[in-house]
Amino acid sequence: RFKLDSSSFIVDPFSGSGTTSVYAKSIGIPSAGVEANDYFHFASKTKLEWRINPSEVLRVLENVLVKYKSSISRYEWEFDYNVKQSGSKTNFTKLASKHRPAMLDVRYISDHTFAQFHILKRVLARIDWKSPALENLFKFAMSSILVPCSNVRYGPGFGVSKKVKIVNVLEVYEKKIRRMAQDLALPSTKKNRLVSSKLVLGDSRQASTYFKTHSADAMITSPPYPGDHEYTKHSRLELIFGDYAKSLSEFRVIKQRMLRGSTTNIYRDDNLGSHVSGLQSIQEITEEIDKRLKHDGATSGFEKLYSKLVREYFGGMYLVFGEALKVLKPGAPFALLVSDSHAFKMVHIRTATILGEVALLAGFTEVKIDLWQWKKTTSHSYELRENILIVQ
Repeated sequence: RFKLDSSSFIVDPFSGSGTTSVYAKSIGIPSAGVEANDYFHFASKTKLEWRINPSEVLRVLENVLVKYKSSISRYEWEFDYNVKQSGSKTNFTKLASKHRPAMLDVRYISDHTFAQFHILKRVLARIDWKSPALENLFKFAMSSILVPCSNVRYGPGFGVSKKVKIVNVLEVYEKKIRRMAQDLALPSTKKNRLVSSKLVLGDSRQASTYFKTHSADAMITSPPYPGDHEYTKHSRLELIFGDYAKSLSEFRVIKQRMLRGSTTNIYRDDNLGSHVSGLQSIQEITEEIDKRLKHDGATSGFEKLYSKLVREYFGGMYLVFGEALKVLKPGAPFALLVSDSHAFKMVHIRTATILGEVALLAGFTEVKIDLWQWKKTTSHSYELRENILIVQ
């Protein structure tokens, strides 16, 4: 629809794990993205490095397998790893208790699984890497299997399974690496390996500081929406295990760069809601939320932040739209995939509709909304619209 081709330049101001840029690169279109979360920035950056030789990946994998099997043979495990055991063995629980980060609760990932990951991490640190890109691929493969091997579940919020998962980490890891090598061997990957894909660790509310003025032919993104999802929780295991954040203060640094989408990500000095204080639609939503809170006698600190969160979210998006106007070429489109929400006392928030109003307030002149799909919420089996908002 946007008639983009290899001469175009796409920007994704909320790049997440890189969906827009990965697809753009696969069809030969240069792109760039901004991501506030250190882990997702690393993930998307690694997924966009296609100059790695798949044969080299498999060669290094064999080296990793040999070193890993040698390392785990020194410990006593709950099941047979089919490796030759050394004479004197230490129980894996001692290894886990010695090296487990304080914030990586045993409920999230068992001692048995954590010990295996720690050994794998230690093995990767001893490899003589020929390039940073190759090292990043192997580290990313490890981080990408943390959640599947853990007790953490998303539905859609952060949760923990009661049943402790026992897995063979090496089997899962080897399968992941081999799949990556297959992807690197794809004809489209080889053909487009040199297509430019820039990724910035930063704040989308400051996008114009990262890109040239009026340089983008389009923006395509799926931003956070006001659903009270705390997005650092969605990468808690990866952030902690990858040494990006191991304390509340380090998590706070990341959260400060992020659009306000959760009550756990609201700060006393936040006042971006003032940018959209004149919009009647937002006033009506916050008044209805406050009315229902009062009716229910809600007293928790988080509930009291619901109205402020709604204002801060749309106020933050006002800044994003303002920055987009600086980065986009005149007349270029900005497409956003967003879902409606009813996370706050079941008050319905028509996210795309209100964001369209915010975009007009910021200086865009055209707004179009297309229904993408109906989503059924996990908690209430309630259908919500997921729309594509296009502003120009």
